Amino acid sequence: MKSPFPSRTKKADQAGNGAAPDENGAVVEEPKPSRKEKLSGHKDLAVHHGGEAGKDVAGWVDSRTNATGIFTAMMSRHVPKGTNWFYTLGSATMFIFAMQAITGVILSMYYTPSATQAYASITHLTNDVFLGEFVRGLHKWGASLMIILIFLHMARTFFFGAYKYPRELNWVIGVVLLILTMVMGLTGYLLPFDQRSFWATIVANNITASGPVVGPYLADFLRAGPDFSATTLSRFYALHMLVVPGLIGGLIGAHLFLVVKLGTTAPPWVRAARPKGAQRSEAVVAGVAVADSDEVSVSSNGVVANGSVEAVAEEADQAKSKTEAPEAAAGPEVTEAESAPEEPEAPEEPEAPADDEETTS
Repeated sequence: MKSPFPSRTKKADQAGNGAAPDENGAVVEEPKPSRKEKLSGHKDLAVHHGGEAGKDVAGWVDSRTNATGIFTAMMSRHVPKGTNWFYTLGSATMFIFAMQAITGVILSMYYTPSATQAYASITHLTNDVFLGEFVRGLHKWGASLMIILIFLHMARTFFFGAYKYPRELNWVIGVVLLILTMVMGLTGYLLPFDQRSFWATIVANNITASGPVVGPYLADFLRAGPDFSATTLSRFYALHMLVVPGLIGGLIGAHLFLVVKLGTTAPPWVRAARPKGAQRSEAVVAGVAVADSDEVSVSSNGVVANGSVEAVAEEADQAKSKTEAPEAAAGPEVTEAESAPEEPEAPEEPEAPADDEETTS
């Protein structure tokens, strides 16, 4: 059976193949794109997919490492009011450590840890290598600057009270970092292996040996034996290049993690404001003080109160009112004289007649 609308079916088929009808209903075929237009379209499509692929790789890496979250936590965290330049001492110390690591790697490319060639390699590095003296100067003075900065950073932490709860562990890590920084300075001082560094290291090792209990064993470990020898230089080089920097890097990571997790301490002269909506609470847990300076509330009978100081005062008032209640019910006080029973009055006796008066019969 033929379709009653053959013309419309044909037009619809032609329109489905990419042709568009005009105002009169006739189908007009669109012109085919040229070869140049096809190449341009393919090029734009390749650029689009290339950009999307780059975004997909960055998103894949971020989803595996959470780099965006770490960066946001490090750089966009809350800083308390009143912070000043004293709070940059920790960042400055970390920057100097990074500079020491970079310059140390460059110096190790030309240094020879040998008792017979160490001084010659240092001389060659200073006099012959391009910018060798500059890099060595950065490393040398950077070591002294790092020790000064870490001392100032710990002094700021102490005087601002940043070592208190809940940041005690971060303070302990800082103390260990200070000790490791001193060890870095000691082990690096011997590496030029000239007369000054040789005898200064012997003096420092003898001071270490005079320590109680572990002093002699630690001195033998640093000397790599009972006497100061060429093996001592190799021991100091291994500690200075591998062991101590690795420990410092790991502890710096833990230090920064705790700083981000626990936040920064406000200066002691700035009082922290209560957040919006928070109400003042005076409640004290039974027998436990909120802070180290707080006193535990004790009632009049010697029992620790479960509430606040106001609750203790209210309890005392209630006890006082209970003692005053029976007295008020008894009425006014009566003295002893008033409470004694009254004696009955004696009857009046008749008066006796006078002697000069005559009696009548």
